Amino acid sequence: MRIVFIIFALLTQGCAAWPEQGTGGFAEHNSLLLSLLDLSQQEAMGPEHGLRFELIISKHQLDLLVLEGAELCFPASVEQARLREQRIMRELKGGLEQDAANGLEVQQYFLAELENRLDAVTSNGACQVNFAGQLSLSQLQQSLLPLLNSNNQFETDSSNLTPAYQDQLQRALPMVKQVPLDMLVTGHTDPVGNASHNQTLSLARASAVAEFLTDHGIDKQRIRVQGASSTRPYTKGNSVDDFHSSRRVTINLIEQYALGETHE
Repeated sequence: MRIVFIIFALLTQGCAAWPEQGTGGFAEHNSLLLSLLDLSQQEAMGPEHGLRFELIISKHQLDLLVLEGAELCFPASVEQARLREQRIMRELKGGLEQDAANGLEVQQYFLAELENRLDAVTSNGACQVNFAGQLSLSQLQQSLLPLLNSNNQFETDSSNLTPAYQDQLQRALPMVKQVPLDMLVTGHTDPVGNASHNQTLSLARASAVAEFLTDHGIDKQRIRVQGASSTRPYTKGNSVDDFHSSRRVTINLIEQYALGETHE
């Protein structure tokens, strides 16, 4: 039901709530999936975009199950889910929407069952998952960063979080709450406009993400925000795609209290 609601909200909001073009943010981790979601200015939203967004949600559900220990407890099932995910991507890329829809239905059922199985074995001690003991902080950072730094492109001159990025942050929150890491949230802009305005906008983007995190239970003292304006472009080109890629936030995870007394 949650996935259906998100897709409905996305389709009803239209292009005003979704980035137009680009290869940044989510593309840092999976450029094929981003290419499936990106729309040109002339392209109308259609049913296939709901399938694409649904695939993104299922991918992140699998990512979170892996973080929660699914790959340790059920490695074959995780590999099977990844292979199905890749097949669905190819089907969507090739315009085989009906095949992709059937595959997504199977994938959603499979992931729900995998989540139930994981809950069962971890609750009765059959498969112990202790991230603090098994993973170093650097490994935790590598696992969480793709979840935190995805779907985070912004429209021109806007600090509003996209629905996809809000959902992604929300899905990462349970793991963020468990690990002993602080967050440095940095906002970025494209080079269009004057330096003063871009600095203000980049800080507003970082602050919007920080507000979302604190509203959903992250201690404010664990977060610091800063604005980088257009000084750290995702790519150094001057095309519309390059500019779009630079309208983003980046979240770095560091050891707790390393931020000192400069939290905002």
